[in-house]
Amino acid sequence: MSSSSSTHLWILVVGLSSLVVALITAMLKTSTGSSAAEATMAAGAAFATAFGLGLGILGTL
Repeated sequence: MSSSSSTHLWILVVGLSSLVVALITAMLKTSTGSSAAEATMAAGAAFATAFGLGLGILGTL
């Protein structure tokens, strides 16, 4: 496996784990009685943060 395809797989892993973080955030936010719009905004922020951290970690490796 080449380095390029390995990097693509790691980016996929980061993206999917960020999606899981966003889904969990949305579920927790709606369970507290927030509206769907508030839960979506919180989930988007969680996704962006997790994805940014993941890419930052990949960049340092």
